[in-house]
Amino acid sequence: MLVGAGHMGRSALAILARSLPNARFVVVDRSAESLRLGEAIAPERIASRQFDISSDGLDASGMDLVVNLAGPFFLGSDGAARAAIAAGAAYIDVGDDAEGTTTILALDESAKSGNVPVITGAGLSPGVSNWLACSLLESHPDLDGVKIVWITREPDPGGLAVLRHMLHMAVAPCPTWRNGGMEFTKGFVPETAESFDVPPPFHRIEAYDTAHPEPVTLGRFRPDLSLVQCKGSLFPNWANAAFSTLGRIGFGHSDMVVEIDGKDVQPIEVLWKLLWKRHELKPSAQRISATQVNVIGTRGNKPIVMKSITDAGDMSRGTGLGISAAALSLLEGGVPAGANGVEAIPYQSGIDRFLRLASDAECFADGVVTTRF
Repeated sequence: MLVGAGHMGRSALAILARSLPNARFVVVDRSAESLRLGEAIAPERIASRQFDISSDGLDASGMDLVVNLAGPFFLGSDGAARAAIAAGAAYIDVGDDAEGTTTILALDESAKSGNVPVITGAGLSPGVSNWLACSLLESHPDLDGVKIVWITREPDPGGLAVLRHMLHMAVAPCPTWRNGGMEFTKGFVPETAESFDVPPPFHRIEAYDTAHPEPVTLGRFRPDLSLVQCKGSLFPNWANAAFSTLGRIGFGHSDMVVEIDGKDVQPIEVLWKLLWKRHELKPSAQRISATQVNVIGTRGNKPIVMKSITDAGDMSRGTGLGISAAALSLLEGGVPAGANGVEAIPYQSGIDRFLRLASDAECFADGVVTTRF
């Protein structure tokens, strides 16, 4: 079962349908158009159900695996996870908000009692970023910290859930695992800015603390580490200040509603439509996209080695590949029961499968690039 048939969900569905030619799929979404596009990927093997899981709940009876891509995850993804546990089905999601991650990890005892593996944060960042961190930590046992730096240049505003997530990061507490405990800072503010030299096409960037959950799951997996931090950067650099400001003046609060001419309107939906209109008026030559994830191993807070993956595509493409690689690895078995981050999936299996899927899709052409400082 795949929950959430937006652009990212359909990307993952297409990969899974190709990789599992004998599997049958049930796709859930509240949008009839998204379901129509999802069914078209493999009409003979894909059935659809139209409803909103946040209000209607979810029945996962008879499923082997529930793949959840219905964001934004800070509003809570535990409903789908609870339904999977109740049905005895494995569960995996692309949760990219620290709050949503903690609600999934809180299901650990329930998942263990049901003998069900539950995995959260299995996209690109978080997801492949966590696997790269595990790889660095095993190959360099002298490291005592990890910094994750994601960078994205998006060609269009994406779906509404993506915009909600981006703006929410400007108002949500940003976790950092430091010396055995969690610290919190503000997202996308100058006080947390740090400059990094990274591979092309970005070269040198400024990144800021974000509310991504890598510190939550990696800190839980390796509590001995003195530092786990996640920073992010939007390209061009002015976009960081713009999103931070928009989030703080109100667009980052998902429950905010204003009345206009007697109708309740969510300001973020107006902003989303405005951004799409601006995008449609932009010349196609200016619609450039790029995504990069850098994982830096540190010792004494000094960078020692970095692993990077880069794509000439948007973040959603990499996220679709990441969740597909993780889902296929989960179906192979060997992942323990309980609620965990993607670290519970053997990292080398995950990275290898991600790179094979990326090669098939003709993206992330350089593979994993290692830089030593």
